[in-house]
Amino acid sequence: MTPDHYIVDIAGEPVRLPLVPINDTFAISLLMVIDMGVRFGERIGKAMAEKIRDLKPDIIVGTATLGIPVAIEVSRALGLDQYVILQKSPKIHLRDAMRREVVSVTSSGSQRLLLDRAAIPLVKGKRVVVVDDVVATGSSLAASVALARDAGAEIVGIGVILTEGHDWKAQLGADAALVQGLGHIPQFDVKDGVATPKPETLA
Repeated sequence: MTPDHYIVDIAGEPVRLPLVPINDTFAISLLMVIDMGVRFGERIGKAMAEKIRDLKPDIIVGTATLGIPVAIEVSRALGLDQYVILQKSPKIHLRDAMRREVVSVTSSGSQRLLLDRAAIPLVKGKRVVVVDDVVATGSSLAASVALARDAGAEIVGIGVILTEGHDWKAQLGADAALVQGLGHIPQFDVKDGVATPKPETLA
């Protein structure tokens, strides 16, 4: 680890992530998948698809915004044409959307996850894998899974690029057993401007 970066293995390749302070004593290493380039997206899509292929998903569900490229690339690698994105912005066509509240460590305040009712037939009674970029507290993923289940989905798996720390396990409960990641990052204590991995959050 350098003073401002952390190097993590993601599906067999080292990736350098910037350390970002959340407050004066706590920091995280930040993966912004939308800034990682096309080849990275293709690579993680193929790697995640191989992890979940035996689950035989009918469709992939992702969450805006950072889960969108994950859902697209995993679907592409599995040979699936359609996918479903849970939105966060109350666009005009989502006035009657199904919804769940969520609080995320990387977003300020609470947000709503929205599922377009037109997408319900794509998940109802189907084998669904929910994907996202990083699971930290688990609140976003828990809400995504709950919303997909509200629409009648059978959740057979959860795929993430990175697991962060271990708080997400309690939040997801029994569903934590469904999580498959391509890598793991710790959380960081900050003292005198120096970030050190919290021992309890290591692999």
